[in-house]
Amino acid sequence: VVWQDDNVILFVPKAQTSQWELQLMTRPDTGGTFIGNILEAPAPVRRSLDTGILIAQRALAGRGAAMVTSIEYSKRFSSTRTDHPLIYCFMPKLPHSPGAFSETQLRFINGHYPEDFASVCRKSLENRN
Repeated sequence: VVWQDDNVILFVPKAQTSQWELQLMTRPDTGGTFIGNILEAPAPVRRSLDTGILIAQRALAGRGAAMVTSIEYSKRFSSTRTDHPLIYCFMPKLPHSPGAFSETQLRFINGHYPEDFASVCRKSLENRN
């Protein structure tokens, strides 16, 4: 976990699509229901998403990323499912790892553990304050 609040969690996924990938996901409410798309998100969740997006970009910029691809994974607007969280995926283009940027459709073994990269991101954010 890189950062979290009551509404969202920013983390390094165990099965990364791209090296140094971060994901931002909505958390379930007290009833276990997930916000699955932006239309369902009340103002506090939208503020948390905005904050999480900014923190993700700052953490990746602090590691040297100059360009980041962002993908939103949401449920259909007409879906009544309550078990599908809204997820944003952040995949940086790294100058020393140019191939990782184009590998977003497959899963690859990366040269670092997700927990280690999450720790590096937290330290990068601490250095900005």
